[in-house]
Amino acid sequence: MPWLLSLLPALTWAQPPGLASYEIVAELAPERHELSAEVVVQLPEALAGRSVEFLLTSELEIVSASPTVERLPGAGADGFQGINGSSVELARHDGVSRYRLQLPQGVTQLTLAYRGVIDFPLATPEEEYARGFRDTPGQIGPQGVYLAGSTLWYPYFGDDLLRFRLQARVPPGWQLISQGDGDPGGADAIANWDSAGPVDEIYLVGGPLLRYAAPAGNAVAEVYLHEPDDALARKYLDATARYLQMYSGLIGPYPYRKFALVENYWETGYGMPSFTLLGPQIIRFPFILTSSYPHEILHNWWGNSVFVDYASGNWAEGLTAYLADHLLKEQQGQGAAYRRDTLKRYRDFVKADRDFPLREFRSRHSAATEAVGYGKTLMGFHMLRLRLGDDAFRRSLASFYRKYRGRKASFDDLQAEFEAAGGQSLERFFREWVTLTGAARLELQDLAVERTDGVYHVRGRLRQRQRQGPFELDVPLALATDAGTQLQTLRLDRREAAFEFTSQAQPQLLAVDPAFDLFRMLDARETAPSIGQVFGEHAVLAVLPSAASAAEQAAYRQLVSAWTSPTQAIDFATDADIDELPPDRAAWLLGRDNRLAAGLFAADPVASVEIGAGGLRLAGRVVDAGDSIVAVARHPGDAEKAVGWIVVGREAAFDGMARKLPHYGKYSYLGFRGDEPENFLKGEWQASDSPLRFDLRPPSQRSEGQVALALPKRQPLAELPPLVSRERLMQHVNYLAAPEREGRGLGSRGLEEAADYIAAEFAAAGLQPGGEAGGYFQPFSSPTGPDGKPHELRNVIGWLPGSDPALREQAVLITAHYDHLGHGWPDERAQAAPGAIYPGADDNASGIAVLIELARAFASGPALPRSLVFVAFSGEEAGLLGSDWYVRHASPLPIDRVFAVINMDTVGRLRDQPVSILAAESASEWPHIFR
Repeated sequence: MPWLLSLLPALTWAQPPGLASYEIVAELAPERHELSAEVVVQLPEALAGRSVEFLLTSELEIVSASPTVERLPGAGADGFQGINGSSVELARHDGVSRYRLQLPQGVTQLTLAYRGVIDFPLATPEEEYARGFRDTPGQIGPQGVYLAGSTLWYPYFGDDLLRFRLQARVPPGWQLISQGDGDPGGADAIANWDSAGPVDEIYLVGGPLLRYAAPAGNAVAEVYLHEPDDALARKYLDATARYLQMYSGLIGPYPYRKFALVENYWETGYGMPSFTLLGPQIIRFPFILTSSYPHEILHNWWGNSVFVDYASGNWAEGLTAYLADHLLKEQQGQGAAYRRDTLKRYRDFVKADRDFPLREFRSRHSAATEAVGYGKTLMGFHMLRLRLGDDAFRRSLASFYRKYRGRKASFDDLQAEFEAAGGQSLERFFREWVTLTGAARLELQDLAVERTDGVYHVRGRLRQRQRQGPFELDVPLALATDAGTQLQTLRLDRREAAFEFTSQAQPQLLAVDPAFDLFRMLDARETAPSIGQVFGEHAVLAVLPSAASAAEQAAYRQLVSAWTSPTQAIDFATDADIDELPPDRAAWLLGRDNRLAAGLFAADPVASVEIGAGGLRLAGRVVDAGDSIVAVARHPGDAEKAVGWIVVGREAAFDGMARKLPHYGKYSYLGFRGDEPENFLKGEWQASDSPLRFDLRPPSQRSEGQVALALPKRQPLAELPPLVSRERLMQHVNYLAAPEREGRGLGSRGLEEAADYIAAEFAAAGLQPGGEAGGYFQPFSSPTGPDGKPHELRNVIGWLPGSDPALREQAVLITAHYDHLGHGWPDERAQAAPGAIYPGADDNASGIAVLIELARAFASGPALPRSLVFVAFSGEEAGLLGSDWYVRHASPLPIDRVFAVINMDTVGRLRDQPVSILAAESASEWPHIFR
């Protein structure tokens, strides 16, 4: 490797105090899966003259070392913590070698040269059926490269922080990405990276990728894709800029100069300092932009800038989930539902033998570890926020970031910052939250309503009935009355406590923790039975249909057997073997003609499944014979357990059902169509028998339906910046109203250029063509123009298909016109000079600017149930020619009917007049777009 040696001297730098510094020069040979590297490590001064040990993957052979290193056969990774369990992961592949060296007095430098093959197979970790991800400690191949701390591709001295500079020869056409600042592969085919600060491991990923980039505040947003996709890249570049701005305002400055989305060659969801590595299908799921993507961006503050002291527990995953996944739902008014689902996962998957204290959480490797390490941690931060208040909570986050940026931090460090900002001791809260297992189980007792001197008194006691504890809780209580809702918070720091409400109005409903603000064990009756309850059980009985053929029984057996895991045993029986389900386990009932299913679901008061001669009706929808369905009911022998009924409508759908069902754990019922199969129906039953919601109305009034509980709307901790920017709006207006467009008069070159501009913007936004011949244009003719001759005109049409199969053929039209008066035809103003240009900045370049940005906004978010059709009309000033043509001629789009129309004209002339938007709550994007 002579070229490597020639580069090493250029990498030398001053040793940061207390940090190991790595200078790495590497060469990849993807076709042979080979890595060759030379590494110079400057160790902390405290290690001079001492014996030091490090790990390296056994796949790499050390060809030279100075000082001399000694391999320790059989020593393995014992004693090394590992980043996110990295050394543990590699040990599963028998891929760890341990070395020892003796540093001379005054010497802290180690120089190594090594080479070898890195090609660990992709595999699904145990218990990962609930997510379906595969993983590998590391790979180099023609499809790409993935090297991480888990690979042990560089000498690993422990989980202390380090700095690095890296040069790697890039195969032709490749881009190699690492943390910090650098170049993925310039003209000299060498990637250069500098960590630009402390990190806890060294990554090198990439492959044959295309790079997109755009400014994002003080950083650069980057997207690396395998194939050209301008619209997809633009969505992620826009989203990156918005999230970086939001989190910088909430927490503090973004700590890196870039953030990159890198498309991986297999499905992953990894977050690294200054970039994220997502799989090719994942980045194309529309919901990722508002779920996983902000989560990975936020990790650059929590986990990749303030680092985790893994020995004392991983707090970063839960805090990131709270300020990303939860915050985005909170912005959409769905925070309570998100917290409820978080508590459901804990209840469903964390049985007694799977629970553990947060101080033992390192990383997620199962549904149970996710429910504790992410869910319990998330709920703890939520309870801290409610106790301290939003302002103190925000101050705590900002001060914690300022103090520990570039350092490791623990739960103890978090406690100190929150105590300082809140001005109160949180010792008991953190002790119970971090060091204990279990969750509170709340029970409402002795509830009574009395009326004295015209005043209602609602009294009762709240009790913790779990074996552990008692825990210290601030329990929200809500009383709905004829005059509104009263709220109070009950400090429950012992086994039980009494409460009282007084009201002049008739009490209707008492609810305990109605917005799911507490980390606690949900009663099964608080939520509808769900698929996740079955997947979370230790023991499951699968009941095969005895009337089915041997081949069908075998297919159902194989389907359910795919979900067997080290923590779930599945036994089989037929519906001819048993008369009733055993009460000690969950169950799957298999097959349309399963003898036990009809009786159970017909008798269940919650599930809405109708079984008759005409077939099945699921949640009010008729299910065709070829469709596949799943429905869940409460176990007749134990309300804490659930029974699921699976009907696979066609042989080819069995494999897809096995893969997909674990991803739908929150739902009570599902419908799938086709061989793949495609989900067309999903939802949750309405649970009405919660023991923590007590109907206080007289019995004669309880048949009128459930009482609606109106809770005050909470403001989210932070708001996303508007997706529509003033700068882009003005860019569109300036182009359309420029003198070169000649006022976009009928028959002018400027009108043609405007049409081409709008079509290009529709394409860049990701709209599908909605015109004729597979393009964006719908041509038509004007009988006359300024010259008295007929002219060809074009409407510009783009659309976004709806997501709901039952509604996608309905359309919401969003329209504006792009033509104007040109030099004054057909409506020359008397006061204008002859031949003057009428630029039409507000009539209607402004409407088109908003139209384009709305298209961009909706295309960047999740698909809406109905289709959206964006139409830029021409010929409006000549008598509404374009809109008339569009209405009178069948659209080439597969749209049955128009559901609603939003037209924008002369937006710039509103001045002081307000904008009214009807049904704005029908789409969560609207408040962000128009804020």
